[in-house]
Amino acid sequence: MTATKPNKPFLLGPGAKRLIRYGLPVSPVKGRPAPAQALRKASSSDLWLAASADAPDELLQEALRLPPRRRGRLGGLLALHRPRTESIQPLDDLFEPFVWSTENFRFLPLDELAEVLADERRGDLFIGGYADPQTQSLTLVRGDLRRLSVPVSIFRPSGTGEKADAFRLAFADSGNTVRLGDYEVAADAILYEADPDYRRRLLAKRRAEDKTFGACLRRLRLLRGLRQADFGDVAGKTIARIERGETEAPHGHTLRAIAERLQVEPDEITSY
Repeated sequence: MTATKPNKPFLLGPGAKRLIRYGLPVSPVKGRPAPAQALRKASSSDLWLAASADAPDELLQEALRLPPRRRGRLGGLLALHRPRTESIQPLDDLFEPFVWSTENFRFLPLDELAEVLADERRGDLFIGGYADPQTQSLTLVRGDLRRLSVPVSIFRPSGTGEKADAFRLAFADSGNTVRLGDYEVAADAILYEADPDYRRRLLAKRRAEDKTFGACLRRLRLLRGLRQADFGDVAGKTIARIERGETEAPHGHTLRAIAERLQVEPDEITSY
């Protein structure tokens, strides 16, 4: 569940000292020639932080001066202030991904934002986002700047009856928690629900880590297309208890019967 670590982020605008203090190793870009020099060295894994209102325009001017062959490898751009409307499309053409702040965009606190951007798991954490009342949806931004849009309806009332108020959106716990008013939901729960790739990675990780007899039996049973009641004189309740780890691994006749139904040798079950 990791992501490729980016090169040192470039920062245009104030705040470099604070971000460095919070653990993000940024490269401040200061002075007129600095953006052009940094852009010439940029790669697709770089991250640009535009921390002032005029920084996106400054960056756009210099990026457009680059030879066309260099413009497709500039990296991602996070604008902490809303860019001018006219500059949004060209910035989106030049920087991939490109995230900017809308009027109701909510970010993590700066110290937690720095922590997430420096984290190898940043693609599985949220740094900010915004709600759209008209479509009843949320757009959430991950630490690698990928966006994830979800309907508000996926946030079902909690066990205590609390309902999600998507229009009181906030982010906490270094990107691990999304707050919707008094309702809290873990980032991994949202990703599991809405991102098939994350779900596949998580299930693969669980399979790799869970080598108990019961877990292996369940995986092999599903692979064979069998129900828990399909094991002859071994009761379905017994199979269920074994899979849940509520009883010891079977042996003797029970183990042989299970293995025969699964068409494997008894000692092969734990290899699945």
